[in-house]
Formats: sequence, structure tokens, C-alpha cells
Amino acid sequence: MNEIKPLILDAYHLPSSFVPQEIKEKKIQTDHQEVVLCYPLFDSFDIKKYTEEIKEKRRKHLQKLKTSEIIDILATVAEKWTNPDYPYRQIAEKALPVITGYDQETIQLEIKTFIRLFLKKNLLRFISSEFGNNGNLLDDFYPQISGGFAKAFGPETIFTVFSGNIPGLQIWAIVMGLLVKSSILGKLSFSEPLFPVLFVKTIAEIDQTLADTIVLLPWKGGNKDLESASIAASETIVVYGGEKAASAIRQQVPAHKKFLSYGHKVGFAIIGKETLTPEYYQDIVKRLVDDITIYDQQACLAPQTVFIENGGQISPKEIAQALAHHLENQEIKRPRAPLSEEESLAIASSRQTAALSALQHNNTLLLPNENNSPGTVVFHEGAGFSASPLNRFIHVFAIDDLSNIPKFIKPFAPFLQSVGIAVEPKRLFELSDMLGKFNINRICALGQMNHVSPAWHHDGRFNLIDLVHFTDLERSAEVYCDSFDPDIE
Repeated sequence: MNEIKPLILDAYHLPSSFVPQEIKEKKIQTDHQEVVLCYPLFDSFDIKKYTEEIKEKRRKHLQKLKTSEIIDILATVAEKWTNPDYPYRQIAEKALPVITGYDQETIQLEIKTFIRLFLKKNLLRFISSEFGNNGNLLDDFYPQISGGFAKAFGPETIFTVFSGNIPGLQIWAIVMGLLVKSSILGKLSFSEPLFPVLFVKTIAEIDQTLADTIVLLPWKGGNKDLESASIAASETIVVYGGEKAASAIRQQVPAHKKFLSYGHKVGFAIIGKETLTPEYYQDIVKRLVDDITIYDQQACLAPQTVFIENGGQISPKEIAQALAHHLENQEIKRPRAPLSEEESLAIASSRQTAALSALQHNNTLLLPNENNSPGTVVFHEGAGFSASPLNRFIHVFAIDDLSNIPKFIKPFAPFLQSVGIAVEPKRLFELSDMLGKFNINRICALGQMNHVSPAWHHDGRFNLIDLVHFTDLERSAEVYCDSFDPDIE
């Protein structure tokens, strides 16, 4: 039997002038592959040296690039990744299933879809949606309608704490930092440190000096020395992840520095009775399955509850049963990632609660009954709202009228984010207006809940604008300074 040849990969990126003196390894083994993640030993003094270097490279190179030039570089990176034979993409497709536990086909399809967000046309849409004029405000003082001029300035360095639950999401933060011409210090998660490193390696193939404005390092959260050094070296701090992690970092950030956090959120879906026909319902179920199974609901975008309106040709209960059946079939095609002990206990506890409710009342149905099922559907005859323990666990609530949803989601408004929707056109804007009043910041088609558009307002905010500050050059200064020109009367 042939011995499995391990994939030995860097789980870090440093400017090219630095060579690590000592490397540690983290080994991850499956039946089919071994991945060895290599990362350097470093301390707070190293953080200071690294950030001094990326700031210098920013000053000498990144700040002098036009926004259009940065977009061209990033778009070229994305073009490389759209080639299935590109070596770094092949490494990602082979190693990420081992590192994350996610199904290989899911990884392949999601990389294929995700990387296209950074093609030139989408980057232009992204930056124009916030700054207009293809980002000219980031290059020079630009005329304002109200008079005078304005220019946007990104921070010298952004310290970003990445989450590791979804492969590739870290790339958004890297792209945003470069677009506002900031050097980047990124704390990687050991759960998934590879994709952003490979992405920056591709940047280095095109522009090594630009790649030298980026440092990516993995370390375990809670290291106060490394966190303090990183915060001290940065003007803006961005944290992706749970409230506990964000709060721990926030307490260390001085008041004069900008702090942004993107915490865990809850998504849900709504389905109108008019769509529940023999013609449409199978596609609706398939789309729901996609939203639930892509990365096993680990993304904040994924649904945890579904509201299905009574009165259609197909009942909400029948949709729930079909959903449970398709989730079971999906396990054959794209199996769920292995569960941690904590995740298994959370699912078992939620299933037990649902089973007990089904015994005590006639308004709850646990689908399927088998405890070892990889997917769980809990059908509720009466309307309500519930978060789930994730990993393909979904609550389905029958509701008489979708306009009654606000009374059930109102207590959860601070944690809500995305909604997948299936209704007839004349109801779309009325329901969207209703949902927008309860902190919902994204409404999309069923089947697209895990795939955001380039111009999405993350957590209902701007993306790039939140990172910059503006300098207004007022008309009065222009007129007054013109008076010192001897050629002007």
C-alpha cells in the first residue's frame, strides 16, 4: 500500500525581507491525506518589526498606487484562481477539506463561486457603490456637489482578527484593506489559516512589494502580549467572530483608535403560500437544502428558521417532510463535516427537546426520528422563532400570514441579518420593507443565502467607508488661497 505523501504548507505570510528562524508544525490527518501546516515562532517584538516593515512598504509603494491599479492587481489574482489548473487553487481544493472537514465537492464549488467576487467588474461595482467614480476619492481631492473638495484616507495599518469557520472570508478583509491603501496585520485562526495565505502568495506573483504590505500569522486567541502589540501598531482594529472574542479585544483598544466588529448573526427564510404548488415546491426545497448544507450553517448568512405560510397547495408540514428527506439524500452527495464533541452534544440536546415537545403536544414533529441522522428538521405547527445548534439543524414554523412575522422576530432583532425569500412579485417589496425595520440588512433569493453580492452592506453598514476618514477641503480655503496668486484679480 502506498504511503500518503503529506502536503507541507505555509500557514503564514511575512514580508519577503523576513525569514523565520524557527518553524512549528500542526499536523492534520485523514484517511486519504495528511496536511502539515507550518508557522513561525514569534513574539511581541517581532510584531513590532513586522508592522514597521509593512508600514514602510505601504508608504513607498501602496500609497502611490491608483485605486484602478490596485483593482487591476486584485482582479488578476482572481483571474488566476478561476483557472482550475492554477497550482494554488489545486492546493486549496486538496488541503481545505482536510483542514476544515468540509466536503471536497462543496469546497471546489464554493471556491469557484467565491473567487469571482473579486473579478474586475465586481471590484468596480464594490468600490463605486460606496465611493462612486471608481474610487477617485481614495486617490486625490475630488470635487463635491456642495462645493470644495474631499479625499478619503485609509488607516496606516489595520489589525484584523479573522474567524476560521468559513474558508475564504478572510480574503474580503484583505481586499478591503488594500483598496483603502492600508497595510494589513492579520491574526489567522488555526481552524482555517490556508486560503488567505495562498491568496497573498498570488498577489506576490504579480506585485511582491504589494504583498510585502501584508502580515498574516496564526496564534491562539487570548494572548495579551501579541494582541497588545498588534493593537499598538495599528490605527484600526477589526474583529470577526463571536461576541466573547470581540469583547476581549475591544477592552484593550484605546478610545482614540477605531474598532469594528462583525459578530455571529442568525438568518432565516420565508416562503409564501403562492409558491407552494406542484410546479414550484421541489425547487424551493432544493434551494433550502443548499442554503442549509453549504458549510453546514456555519456562516452567519445561513438560515436557522424557516417560516412557511399556510394555505398553499402543498402544506408547510409536507415541505418540512420533503426537506428532511432531501437533507438525508444530500449526506450521500455532500456529507456533513465531522462534529466536535460540543457540537454533537448541542444537537443531541436540541433533538431531545424537540422529541419531548412532540410527545407532550401535537404541534411539533421531529424529522427524522433517528438520533444518528446527519440532518434535523423540527416542524412546528404554530408560528415562532428559534435559533438552531447549526450543522444541518433547521426549525420550520407554519404561519398563517407572513405579515405576522414581526411579532416573532422582534426579540431577536439585534442578532438578525439575512433572509432568503420566495414570494410572488407583488409581495416582495412590502415584505422587504417590513423586515428592514427589524435589523434585517440582506434579503435574497432562496438558494443564495450563502452567496453575497459585491456591494452588500455587511451588518447593514458600509464596508470601505467604515475604514476611512474624510478630509474636506472647503470652498472658502480655495477662494482665499487663490487671492495670493498674483495673476488673479
